[in-house]
Formats: sequence, structure tokens, C-alpha cells
Amino acid sequence: MKIRSILFATIAVAVLASCAGKVSDVTEISGTVVPEGISEVNVVVGEAVDTLVPVVDGKFSVTVPADAAALGTVVAANYGINFISDGTPLTVVLDEESAVTSKYPKVSVQEKLNAYNAAEKAFMDEYMAKQREIFADSLLTQEEKSAKFEAYYDEFVGPYVDHHVEAAKANADNFISVFALSNLRGQLEDAEMEPLVNALAPALQESKYVSGMKKALEARLNTAEGKMFTDFTVSSVVGMTRSIPPQPKYADVKFSDYVGKGKYILVDFWAPWCGPCKREIPNLKAVYDKYAGENFDILSIAVWERQPVQVTIDTAAELGMNWLHINNAGSVPTDIYGVEGIPHLMLIGPDGTILKRGFHGAEGIEAAVAEYL
Repeated sequence: MKIRSILFATIAVAVLASCAGKVSDVTEISGTVVPEGISEVNVVVGEAVDTLVPVVDGKFSVTVPADAAALGTVVAANYGINFISDGTPLTVVLDEESAVTSKYPKVSVQEKLNAYNAAEKAFMDEYMAKQREIFADSLLTQEEKSAKFEAYYDEFVGPYVDHHVEAAKANADNFISVFALSNLRGQLEDAEMEPLVNALAPALQESKYVSGMKKALEARLNTAEGKMFTDFTVSSVVGMTRSIPPQPKYADVKFSDYVGKGKYILVDFWAPWCGPCKREIPNLKAVYDKYAGENFDILSIAVWERQPVQVTIDTAAELGMNWLHINNAGSVPTDIYGVEGIPHLMLIGPDGTILKRGFHGAEGIEAAVAEYL
């Protein structure tokens, strides 16, 4: 179960009014650095500003271009905070609990970000408190605790999604929408995410944050359930034995060498350093032991490897992954299939049709495979 965040505060577009303050094409930042011994701060605004600003007697000031579609940061030593350069005068305090406030809160995007962050923190505090309460109940069995927590989680998923969707819509011209859409990843179907991403202002569409999101979204839509698999080729070490010679034998292997060959193939994107991936292996072994044969097999594809390929091979052997493997795949398959987190599972039919994606856990894996076998 992933820890998610929820937005309970309504984020509305501020109405410009002459009495509320003036929005400029620059943002004047006045800062205080509480910890002693810091002589400069690093101020960044998107890709336009990256500058070191001197700190004198604990104070600093800088003027940067206004750009509500960019993420700003102020960092010094181990202290830092995000801000939005919204064209109103901002006050920054760097400390154990850093803060940014605007002189004109009624027209400030920064103040809307503050409200967003406060709501996020309130939700997380409540979430963690409820989790502690449920799992500390000595009258419940472990299964009862898990069931009760699942029920609680189901209660807030709906409001969580609704609030973040509204936040994304209401802030399509500023960076708050990027935070909202990031929190919606894994909660909305890709077909529901697509119009929200496409509605963002051009400046946001071009940012590195959104362009990466769009690329992954497009890749998943192109490889969604019901689509034919997309082939790729990587250089993989042939054979998954415990001891590879000093000069391991690499060979080009294709995804199509394994899928679309008349079997149901459960594809497992994993990595040897990934704890959740390794915890999923017993669930994969259970369906492998039950269904493996002429009609079914598993293909584990090692991606994003950080260590020599021998580590991947040794880890697979230690975990008893006695099925098909492609290693040394890097980001080639994850880019094609829009995989942003692992483990990621995908069931491909005998003719190469993608039947299911994104399922997990013992029950989810068993249900996905059992539906077809």
C-alpha cells in the first residue's frame, strides 16, 4: 500500500483587485537565514535563474523574473524551500522550518502553494495517525488490521482524487498543477490524466517536469491493455547461472523472442536493488509453480541496474527466479512502456496482445493469470 497525499483545502484562482496588491513582472525576495555561519544562498527559478546571493548579518535580498509556471528554490547548507515567483514581494525564512510568504496574499500564487502544502501535511498527519492506531490495536489479528486499513484507504481515495483534479484544473497556469498531477500518478487512469496534462499552459507543457510526464503518459497509452506489444532489442548476458566467466557472453535479444509465441507471458520489470521488487517474487513464484508449462511462463526484465550484471544474476538465483530473463536492459523497455516505478507487471497473451498492466500482490497476480488460464 502506497502512502498517498490528499488535498482538502479548495484551491481557487485568486481574483485580481486593486486593493489586494500589485503583481509585477519581477519578484522581490527578502530573506532571513536563521542558522549562523551561512554566507550565501543559492536561488534558482526554473532554468532562467541560478545565482548565489550573499548573506550579510543573516539577511539577503534578490530580484528575479516573475514566472508562476516555474519552480523556484532557495537553498543554503542543509536548509531549503520551494517557492513560486509570482510577481509579488516574497519573504523567505530559512530555518529548521523554512517558510515563504507574500506581501499580497490575495493575488499570490505562493500563498495558494502554502495552502496546498498545509493541506498535504494535515492529510499526511491524519493518515499516519490512523495507520498507527489501526496497527497498534492488539485486539485485531494481522489480517483484520490489514482489512481495516484497506477500508480506511478506500474512504479517502475518492476525495483525494477529486481534490487534486480540481487543483490541477484551477492552477493550469502555475506550478501547483504540476504538484497536483504528480500526486495523481497511479490514482487516475491514463485516459483521465491525458486531458488534465494537455490543459496545462504552454510554459508548463514545455517544462522538464511535464514533458517527462507527457512522454511516459504517451508511452503507456501506446502500450495500453488491448494493444499489441512493442518490440525492443537490448544486449543481454546469455544464461542466468550463478557464475559468469570473466568475459560474460552478451548477445542481442529481442522482446519478441519471448512474447507473441503462443504462450501467456507474465512480464516482470524489476531490479536487484529494488526492495518492493524482491518482495513481489514469492507472489510470482506462486503463480509460476501453479501455471508454468506449455501455456504460461514468466519473463523478468532487469532495468535501471546500478551494479554489474553478475549482481542481477546472483540475486535472481538467490530468490529462486527460475524462469525467463532479460538483463542489462537499462531504460530501453521502461521508456517504451512508460514505466515510472518498479516492480511493474504486465500480462501478454499468446498472440502478443497486452491483456493487463499494473496489477500487483498475491491476489492481484493470481486473479490476472487465473482469468486467462
